[in-house]
Amino acid sequence: MLSRLNVYKNITRRNSSIFQRVKSFLVPNETENFDVEEVKRCHNWDKLDEKEWTLIYRDIGASRTNVMTGLFLPCFIAGSAIFLYDIQKNEANNRFDFVQRIVNDAEELGNLIFVPTIALSLVIALLVRVQQLRVMRIYQNRKNVEDFIAIRSKYIVRQQKFLFNRDSSSAFYFAEEQSDGRRVALNFLFGNIQIGNQRQMIMDDMFRANNYRSFMLNETSVPPRL
Repeated sequence: MLSRLNVYKNITRRNSSIFQRVKSFLVPNETENFDVEEVKRCHNWDKLDEKEWTLIYRDIGASRTNVMTGLFLPCFIAGSAIFLYDIQKNEANNRFDFVQRIVNDAEELGNLIFVPTIALSLVIALLVRVQQLRVMRIYQNRKNVEDFIAIRSKYIVRQQKFLFNRDSSSAFYFAEEQSDGRRVALNFLFGNIQIGNQRQMIMDDMFRANNYRSFMLNETSVPPRL
């Protein structure tokens, strides 16, 4: 009995450690956002001159999930292709074990298989939508403070630069009066800012300071110090 309890405790500690590592990877300490070396790395990655552009917004979580999606999506597509090919071309006794187990489970569920399938599809669609909405980094021009560059997701797994002017950016306030659950849902579906004709999502606490956000979104006319 004691040995089983010890095994359970060890597994629990291991799972907790893994969870903490994943959490720290996706939700890093805010002090990391504008570390001098990290900022230089961002400029080099985005091929932007530090003397011309100042990094004012950095969502590390969005950047890292973009990388994880880029790694996971090809694996998921390849696995799905193997799964479908194995079902179509091979008899039950000649399929991969994991493929046949999934087929057997699906046959046992019958029509109920549509419930987890639809649920999984909705979750994946929501995750893709959120990833497309999230802005990873925003730079502000030192010479013309009303010009900005946003780094956002392109085709889910890639990144693209988007040049915009302060006149074309604004915040959405319609969700602020909603309950917490509705506000989160609206932000996930429609974003919380608009840049040109594109809707995006930002996290307010990922800016270098609040005055950078308020100036970019036309909430104040006083430019921040760059």
